[in-house]
Amino acid sequence: MEQSPLILLVDDDPEVRTSVRLHLEADGFRVCAAADIAQALELAAAHLPHLAIVDLLLPGGHGFDLARRLRELADIPILVLSALGDEETRVLGLERYADDFLAKPFSQRELAARVRALLRRTWGRTRLLASAHQLEPGLAVDLGQRTIWKDGRAEHLTPTECRLLHLLMANAGRVLPTELLLDRVWPDGQGEATYLWEYVRRLRDKLGDDAAQPRYLQSERGVGYRFCLPAASGDAGTPRRRDAGTRRHGEGEAQGELPVALAADPGAAG
Repeated sequence: MEQSPLILLVDDDPEVRTSVRLHLEADGFRVCAAADIAQALELAAAHLPHLAIVDLLLPGGHGFDLARRLRELADIPILVLSALGDEETRVLGLERYADDFLAKPFSQRELAARVRALLRRTWGRTRLLASAHQLEPGLAVDLGQRTIWKDGRAEHLTPTECRLLHLLMANAGRVLPTELLLDRVWPDGQGEATYLWEYVRRLRDKLGDDAAQPRYLQSERGVGYRFCLPAASGDAGTPRRRDAGTRRHGEGEAQGELPVALAADPGAAG
């Protein structure tokens, strides 16, 4: 069974950290908590979370800056939790940094419901961080540990390599345009097409992918790149998890079953 989602909670108020952590853990989530930006980045680098809850007024900087830096580590949803609830702050946060915004004071039940809603919408990509995924015998990718296992040998991924591979695997089978990849992998606007080409080359090398006839990281000339599995591996658009299978939901993307923590509101009637 898949582990429950890991939530990174960042707030400088110890009472808020304790209360939120207790309620989220009671709802079935795993929680790691930080009091400042430096600690948050250290935790996120060591244990890639599936979602982050970020306060805005933090020691060492602003919560929006932390949100931007977390997005540089992984493509995860971010919920801003703050006493700064004016319209301008909310709009700026939702347009540029966060997926949701909840003003203090707040209901613990509403916070948990918003966390579940965000994770349900993004679980197709965030679940890739939960465990290793076997692409074929002798080849597996563990994004949570930033490692590619090839014939028992570990090939470690840099944060940028991990972001790029995560984004491509989360959209397996689809061609992602170069501009979109540059915007998501280098959100500070510093990315260039030559950077993307170089990182694709590095990933192909670590995957053992033949650049002349790539099996996994394929390019669409003039458009972008796609992550694809050989037909022999089953569904060409869906990496196989090492510890569980997948099921189809209608005509959409094949996804694994949601962890119990995401399935429903434990406090809801019915």
